[in-house]
Amino acid sequence: MIYLKKACTEDLEKEWLFVKDMPEDENGLTNAWHDVSREDFEKKALPEMLAFSEGKGLPEGYVPETFFFLWDDDTIVGQFRIRHYLCESLRTGAGHIGQFIAKPFRGKGYGTEGLRLTLEEARRIVPEEEIYLRVLLNNPASLRIMLKNGGRVVAEDKEHYYVRIANPGKGRYPDRMEAEKLLAEAEQCNPGPWGNHSRTAAHCAEKIALYAGLCPDKAYVLGLLHDIGRKFGVRHLGHVSDGYTYMMSLDYPDAARICLTHSFNEMKFEGYIGKIDTSEGETALIRSKLAEIIPDDYDRLIQLCDAISGAEGVMDVVDRMSDVKRRYGMYDQGKWDRNLELKAYFEGKMQRDLYDAVEKDSFRPA
Repeated sequence: MIYLKKACTEDLEKEWLFVKDMPEDENGLTNAWHDVSREDFEKKALPEMLAFSEGKGLPEGYVPETFFFLWDDDTIVGQFRIRHYLCESLRTGAGHIGQFIAKPFRGKGYGTEGLRLTLEEARRIVPEEEIYLRVLLNNPASLRIMLKNGGRVVAEDKEHYYVRIANPGKGRYPDRMEAEKLLAEAEQCNPGPWGNHSRTAAHCAEKIALYAGLCPDKAYVLGLLHDIGRKFGVRHLGHVSDGYTYMMSLDYPDAARICLTHSFNEMKFEGYIGKIDTSEGETALIRSKLAEIIPDDYDRLIQLCDAISGAEGVMDVVDRMSDVKRRYGMYDQGKWDRNLELKAYFEGKMQRDLYDAVEKDSFRPA
């Protein structure tokens, strides 16, 4: 049986034998651990692979990368890597996926099946609407594998073909420039401190994402647009349904989702703090969507950033919750506790203090 499995300590012996025999560089896929000793693989190489998948210990300019091995029963036949999101060098270069099949197993269908399995994993990780790949012009076998898996050649230069494969259901949010334009237009319709609150949330989301293995661009955009429903006037709960409906009308469902989930860190309607000023239909919409959504790290991230973002900069989460409690006369204890849990959760993922990561003492929204 052919299957894909993440690098792990339980398979250390076979992983070591495979990795040490991989070339240092073949068709653009580099292997820093060619001819590595077993001791160094156990103490250095494998821990580095596992850390990189969590966004830890990354060299400057690198993004999180998960290492997979392709197995046929109890034999490793290949290695595949998924880079979790694109930075500029990956966007114009190697893309999301690296792949290698050992020479004895080439021409037997392992590459095609391995990429198919890797794409299944990538679609759970990669936020962009297309998965980027690159292949040398003189490597037609790898190009055929990509094309068999739904790839299309979008460009070529003197050395490479550049291939894209659809990533259904992802990337459905505006880019940074469009998001900033949408916020500026919304502020003209309903000026107020909520605009700079949104900019602070975007800043915090981007910084946390950078250290926590999430896509910084996506985090920034979702943070910027979480309150976009305020474009339509001074409403309380109504800004949630207004934002959701507005983003859906623009075909940005990822942003629409955040417009809804940011106000419910326990994912239950009863946890809302503020005036219930929605119509019966709007209330039903919010309730039904909350029931459908399984929260992910982007939902959690914007919930946290909303809780630490003021119009003048980053706030201590307890200070901000206390301010809300003074203004509304109450603050749900479950929601309070959940915000502290979210703070601890992301500090664990980042391996650093939240307020240092988001530049609490120096950031001011422009």
